[in-house]
Amino acid sequence: MASISQPRCIRRIKNFIKAGFEVEIYGFDRGLYNDNAYIEGHTINILDSLPSGKKYLQKFFLEKKSLSKLFSRNDPNILYYAFSFDIALICLLNKKEIIYEISDLVYTYFPSKLLICFFRYLDRVIIKKSFLTVMTSKGFSQYLFNEKVPPNIFIQQNKLSDYFNKVERSIIPFSHQQIIFSYIGSFRYPDTVFRFAKVIGKYYPQHSFHFYGDSILTSEVKKMARTYPNIKYFGSFKNPYDLKNIYEKVNIVVACYDTKSINERIAEPNKLFESLFFNKPIVVSKGTFLAKQVVENYKCGFEISATTDENIKSFIDSLETIDFQRIMQHISSISINEIVEDYTLLIKYIENKISEDLFIISNKG
Repeated sequence: MASISQPRCIRRIKNFIKAGFEVEIYGFDRGLYNDNAYIEGHTINILDSLPSGKKYLQKFFLEKKSLSKLFSRNDPNILYYAFSFDIALICLLNKKEIIYEISDLVYTYFPSKLLICFFRYLDRVIIKKSFLTVMTSKGFSQYLFNEKVPPNIFIQQNKLSDYFNKVERSIIPFSHQQIIFSYIGSFRYPDTVFRFAKVIGKYYPQHSFHFYGDSILTSEVKKMARTYPNIKYFGSFKNPYDLKNIYEKVNIVVACYDTKSINERIAEPNKLFESLFFNKPIVVSKGTFLAKQVVENYKCGFEISATTDENIKSFIDSLETIDFQRIMQHISSISINEIVEDYTLLIKYIENKISEDLFIISNKG
């Protein structure tokens, strides 16, 4: 794991354990959300501490050094599950068999188009050479391969853990005269999400903006909370266990990710499925794959261009005419099967692929 506390990675590993796979867990400590770094009955082996931020080259060589030591200790026939591009690349360079999971295209943040094209090419090579590649958004496969998608790609949307099969969904009404907006997760996007919060702080004392989470930008969130009395910071939380308590206290989820990078335009984040489960309208950035899901597919929220104060103010002013009760009733009608992941499909796919490979090898023998 690129981060030992990433809820999606923890969830995926738990699914493999439930399915009866024998697993050994290794990862890097990023120093954030470590309350989530726990799997009952299993040890998460920390390979090293990695700096957070944009020191990609430094992180790559730290990962390469740690993984080389791991490879030298392990059986050469082990199937590795790589949760990031850099780990997958290191495994491939060391001729390791991998399942590669893509939840972000980090290289699309690079400022050089030439670099992005180069890493996109490398990514395509890694995918084609992988035993299997799991993608959390169909937008990734469309970006990388257009319509010529390799047969070893499996789309596993970033839905909620099956933990939520036992959690009750409820509709909590609210008034447009006093709305609690919220961002829940790793703090990013100063030009959109932070801008949205500051607009609430400056111009809408009747509303409030709540932050739940942590990141290297936490100090900026705390500063906003000190500056504006209607902006609140509630710290980090345990996923999935604290989500019900959090979502019951908010009215509208703000997920207006900055669309300057390709990644944000094609990703399908778990905020979509969290807001669906808890029957909360969601606000997302216009012109993204996520916006199509929100506005056209699930009809569960709004799309805006949150890069200017004027756009955000215009959107907030328009909420007086919105029938939120109707929207929430519609969201509540969306089946839980659309929201909570069915990991058994992925497990069955992997088991069948392993069986096919063993059959081919035995025939060659």
